[in-house]
Amino acid sequence: MGIPVSTSTLFTSLIIVVMFTVVRMQHILTPPFVELPRPYNFGFEFGDGLGMSQYRHETADGTGSVKGSYGYLDPLGVFRNVDYVAGMDGFKSIIRSNEPGLSNHVAADATYIVRPAPPAAAAQGLRKAAPLK
Repeated sequence: MGIPVSTSTLFTSLIIVVMFTVVRMQHILTPPFVELPRPYNFGFEFGDGLGMSQYRHETADGTGSVKGSYGYLDPLGVFRNVDYVAGMDGFKSIIRSNEPGLSNHVAADATYIVRPAPPAAAAQGLRKAAPLK
């Protein structure tokens, strides 16, 4: 013996299944939404008033190519400036810096152009480490 089910309940269940299937098929048959690249331009610059400053600027031309730059300068005079291009050929950058420990080299599509570190930053790296407590 089964549970008695009325004809109206079966009809309602059938309608729900059909509606769900139609909605599901519409989702499957609808082509994916592709957002085309649009041109844009943005940027910012700020500093803390104590010798630290940062910036970023970026521009896209609407064809998928993006150009930009970002960087910082710290109170000791250590800086990093990155100019980059991203597009059909991938991401390529030129990094200009005087950070201690860096050297001129090319890694992947990043070219490092390094200047000597400021004396204060170099001296900071030569100090004896404080003992751990």
